[in-house]
Amino acid sequence: MKGRLGKFGLIFLALALCLSISGAAFAMWDKTLYIDGTVKTGEVNADFDSASCNDTGIDPGYDKDVGNCTVTGVNTQTLTITVNNGYPCYSCAVNFNITNTGTIPVKIQNLTITNNPSPNVTVTWTGLAVGDQIDAGDELAGDIDIHVEQCAAENSTYTFNATIYLVQWNEYATP
Repeated sequence: MKGRLGKFGLIFLALALCLSISGAAFAMWDKTLYIDGTVKTGEVNADFDSASCNDTGIDPGYDKDVGNCTVTGVNTQTLTITVNNGYPCYSCAVNFNITNTGTIPVKIQNLTITNNPSPNVTVTWTGLAVGDQIDAGDELAGDIDIHVEQCAAENSTYTFNATIYLVQWNEYATP
């Protein structure tokens, strides 16, 4: 019995030696490659770099200085427009420029007027439209036309906000 165990032991030892040699040979032919990468993303950013009202004294279309219009929010993302001492048929316009200060082109997705005093005041966007694109570093000019309607109340001040919702150029959804 000892002779049989010796033969099996010798066969087992030979198999173990063969496996270790083939394992070492396989390890010599093995290689791992690594890839290191860096991703630098861009930025979506824009603001109103200028804004002014065309009523700088004498009311537009008239010969008296009665109503006035003010606009605040230059170098921000929301313009606040106030009409003081307006009267029926008083009209003015706010001219503005939008600058894309980011690194990615943007498109206008939506134009909104919040706190709109309608029906007392009609507010209309002109000079720009939904879908207009502004490339990085470029400007786009626009206007907001304001008209005080006949039904406007006396002794009222009308204040509203103009907001332009911009999205990166490839995320624009056709309305």
